[in-house]
Amino acid sequence: MKLRTTLMAAFLRNGPIERVTNWEFKKLFPLRTLDVDSVDVLIGNQTDGSIILIIILPLRKRPETGISDAIEMLEGVRTNNSTLSDDIGLDFRNDRIQTAIAIEPSRANDTATAIGQYEESNGDPEEFYVWRISGTEGEKIEVYTDFPSTPGQNRRHNDELGRVLDNGREIMDSPHVLPDFFYDSHHSLLLEHTVTVMASNRRESEVPNTHFSRQELQNYYSDTLHGSDSDHKASQLTDRVLELWGHLRVITEIKSSNDQIDDGSTSYRFKSRKQNPKSIYDDIAEEYDKKSIEFLLEIEAINEAIEQFQEDKGVQSDLAAYNA
Repeated sequence: MKLRTTLMAAFLRNGPIERVTNWEFKKLFPLRTLDVDSVDVLIGNQTDGSIILIIILPLRKRPETGISDAIEMLEGVRTNNSTLSDDIGLDFRNDRIQTAIAIEPSRANDTATAIGQYEESNGDPEEFYVWRISGTEGEKIEVYTDFPSTPGQNRRHNDELGRVLDNGREIMDSPHVLPDFFYDSHHSLLLEHTVTVMASNRRESEVPNTHFSRQELQNYYSDTLHGSDSDHKASQLTDRVLELWGHLRVITEIKSSNDQIDDGSTSYRFKSRKQNPKSIYDDIAEEYDKKSIEFLLEIEAINEAIEQFQEDKGVQSDLAAYNA
């Protein structure tokens, strides 16, 4: 998660790499809706229409497996060239595709070795770059060029992006650098960014810092969601977040007689006695991870019970079947 967040932060509009290159974040999981295994992040060159597909190599996956998966994903990109071009707003061609494998620093040599072995065993291999995401919080991006087989210039990107990544670029992974959300953002990331913003809305008001309304939450998501149909997605995301927070007892609904916000929507209170926005978040986050894990285990147990029942009794007909 930290690697993906760092990559998005770097290439979002006015991000530390986007500001000095023509490369901008375009889409998260760009192939997910095309019934194709998706890369993690896609960035695009606003000048010449090139794209870079960034694949994050998990610790549990061998580099050789990651390369094989990447080759299949590239085929999916080429097959869906026209659809993807329309989706991301870039009219790119097959010869404008680059692929980067993002890794933690300790995996650089093994990944480079695997790429070298793949290239030696193929007459017309795909070209892969290796990006190291380093720092305790994923704070720096740099291109790795010290390949055992053919190190040097051909392992670097061209133009300004090559110069920036060759030297490495620090990325501050924090709310003021990454204000944009995505519809499928992780719930803990939403909590981290949202609580402090909602609490800060009360600075010039007599309303307690812990209070916020559904409309305020939806407006914030609508302004910060990245992608198409933001208003509709913001409404859905607001419902999802409020339901989860209520289940985890992070918030409680405020009675209409005590509602001081009065914007026509339901108001809520973060269950904290703190006043400072950062302290309110820290207070809530202290138990949030534990509650989240318990909630996910509960959902998993319910799903397993349903699956076991269906195995034992078969899939049950719904009421519509009796009304047919």
